[in-house]
Amino acid sequence: MRKRSIRFKLTLWFSVVLIAVAGTTFLAVLASSRMVLRGTIRDYLISTVEENVDNIQFVTAKSETASSSYIPYASGYLMIDLDFMKVINNVYTALYTDDGDMLYGENPLSRETVGLAFTESHIWHMNVKGVRYNLYDRRLNIALPDGSALWIRGVVPETKSTTQLTEIVQISMILLPIIIILSGLSAYLLADRLLLPIRNIEKTAEEISKKDDLKKRIEVKNSGDEVGKLAGAFNRMLDRLENSFETEQRFTSDASHELRTPTSVILAQTEYTLGNKRSPEEYVEALEVIRRQGKRMNSLISDMLDYTRMAQSPERYKHEQVDLSGLVLETAKQMELIGSRGISLRAQVQQGLTVNGNSMLLARLLQNLIGNAYRYGRENGHVLVSLTGEGSADCGAEGLPAASKGPGIILAVTDDGIGISQEDLPKIFDRFYRSDSSRSVQGTGLGLSMVKKIAELHGADVEVISEPDKGSTFRIFFPQT
Repeated sequence: MRKRSIRFKLTLWFSVVLIAVAGTTFLAVLASSRMVLRGTIRDYLISTVEENVDNIQFVTAKSETASSSYIPYASGYLMIDLDFMKVINNVYTALYTDDGDMLYGENPLSRETVGLAFTESHIWHMNVKGVRYNLYDRRLNIALPDGSALWIRGVVPETKSTTQLTEIVQISMILLPIIIILSGLSAYLLADRLLLPIRNIEKTAEEISKKDDLKKRIEVKNSGDEVGKLAGAFNRMLDRLENSFETEQRFTSDASHELRTPTSVILAQTEYTLGNKRSPEEYVEALEVIRRQGKRMNSLISDMLDYTRMAQSPERYKHEQVDLSGLVLETAKQMELIGSRGISLRAQVQQGLTVNGNSMLLARLLQNLIGNAYRYGRENGHVLVSLTGEGSADCGAEGLPAASKGPGIILAVTDDGIGISQEDLPKIFDRFYRSDSSRSVQGTGLGLSMVKKIAELHGADVEVISEPDKGSTFRIFFPQT
C-alpha cells in the first residue's frame, strides 16, 4: 500500500468513504421508509374504520335504498352502506357484537382473535405465519334497544409495505453499485487532473537532475489552488537556486581571475629570490612584495565574501532605526585619519536625520565612497561629505543641483579628482570593473559594487555626476519612510 501512487490512494479513500456513506444512507432510507410505510398503513387503518363507524345506523324498518345492506338485530335492523365494510387499501373491517360474534365484514384473523377483548381506539399488533398485522377497534356511537354495544375491528397486514420495501432494496442494489463505480471513476479522473502539476514538478526535477539545467520551470496555470501554489513555490525555489548557482559561478570566475595576478607575482618573486643567493636587503624587498600581494589577496577575498553574503542572504543584516547624522560624522572623522596625498576631508551634516537600516552596512557604504574619493582624488585636493534632508538649501555637492526624487535624505561624497568618462559611467558599478585611466590605482574593484548593493538593501538610489579631470559626486538618496 505504501508503494501505491497518491492517485490510487485518493481514489481508494474516496471510494471507501463513498461506500460507507452510501451504505449508511441506504440503511437510513430503509429504516425511514419502513417507518413511513407503517405510518401510512396505520393511517389507512384508522381512517377506514372511522369512516365505517359513521356509516352504520340502527333502524326499525327497511327502506328501499339499494345501496345499503340490512342485518336483523334486536328489534330492528343495522343499516350498512354497501360502499363501506369492504377491503380498501388492504384494510379488512368487520362488525362485532360486544360478545365477540362477527355480524358482518371480513377478518383474516377471525380465528386468531377469538376471545380477544376489544380496546377502544387503540392500535395493536399480531404476528401470524411471519406476517405482521395491525388491528384497530372502534365502538359504534349508536343507541340500541337492548343496551348492548357494537364494535368495528379493522385489520391490515404489512405485506404491502414489505413489498414496497423489497422494491426499494432491489432498486438500491442496482443503482448504488453504479453510483459508486461512476463516482470512483470521477474521483480517479479528478485526482489525475489535480496531481498533474505534481507530476510536472517530478518531471522538471528529473530533467534538472539529468541535464543540470536550472533554467527549467514548471508550467503553472492560474488555478489558485494548493497544488498551483506548490508549483509556483517550486519555481521560485528554482529561481533562487539558479541565482545562487550563477552567483557561485561568477564568484569562482571572478576570484580565479582577480587572484591570478597577485598569485603570479608572489610565485615569480619567490622563484626569482630563491634562484640565487641574495643579500639581506634583497630578501627584505622580496618579502615586502609578497606581503603587499598577500594583503591585496586578503582584501579581495574579504570583499568578495561580503558581497556574496549581501547578495545571497540579505536577511542576516537586521534593520533598525539608525542616527544617520551621527554615523556620517563618526565615519568621516575616522576616514580623515587615513587620508593620503595631502587630500583634505570636510563634512557638512544636517543633524537629526535618521533612516531604517543596518549601521554596519551604512558605515561600509560611506567608507567605500570616501576611500574611492581618496584613491582617485587629485593630490592636495578636497573631499566633501554632506548629509541633508531633501529640500535643504545645501544639497551637499558644491555647484551641483539637488536630486529631485521627492522627500528623503541625500548622502553625497564629492571629490575633485580624475573624474569618470561618460562611456565608463554605466559600468562603474560592475564587479571588478576599472577604466583604463584607473588601472594603476590600487583597489579590489568591488567598492562601488558593494555601495550599490548596500543602497539597494536600504531601498536607496545611487546617482553619479562626473566629468573627466573635474571630479565626481556620488549621491545616495534614501526615500522618506
